[in-house]
Amino acid sequence: MEDGVSNDIPSAVGPRANVECGTMQIEPGHQRTGSDEISSNGSFGDVSILSSVMTADELTDPTGFFVVCMVILIGDMSRGVMFPTLWPLIESLGGTEVNQGYAVAAFSFGRIIVSPMFGTWSVHHGYTNTLTFSCTILMCGCLMYAQIGNVGSILFLTMSQTMLGIGSGTLGVTRAFVAEVTPQRYRTTYMAW
Repeated sequence: MEDGVSNDIPSAVGPRANVECGTMQIEPGHQRTGSDEISSNGSFGDVSILSSVMTADELTDPTGFFVVCMVILIGDMSRGVMFPTLWPLIESLGGTEVNQGYAVAAFSFGRIIVSPMFGTWSVHHGYTNTLTFSCTILMCGCLMYAQIGNVGSILFLTMSQTMLGIGSGTLGVTRAFVAEVTPQRYRTTYMAW
């Protein structure tokens, strides 16, 4: 003991390891297995929580990940399918390039306006409710877009594009979900999907 400070560092308990103040000291030559656990005396035994946190390499919710991928596909497909038909539709309604610019901007405007709200809702109401609500709005926007020929108004077209943008404004929510269910080392790979 020097200057009132204890230099007592406990030695490894048992043949495996010692835990002191949340740190783990593994003896040389020990291969940690998935069945290691911290027991009451600080030694490792058989627990899956510690090992799963330290060696997690899989999705914690593969079904949810698949559903989120489908929500992303549907949201981006609304833009990818609708935009190529936008100019012929505007032209048939007697619109100009300026009207097309407003319609394209309306989609992005809807997406930008609603993204922070969807992020807040996902924290308070959960991912399922938020994504269900956004898909419902997206479906309404698709139905509005399908009726533009019957309504015959460029303003209605711009409103439908705004609704489509609002419905597909879930990119932040879906990325947060993917970040939550994937191991950190594979997170960018799963987000790229």
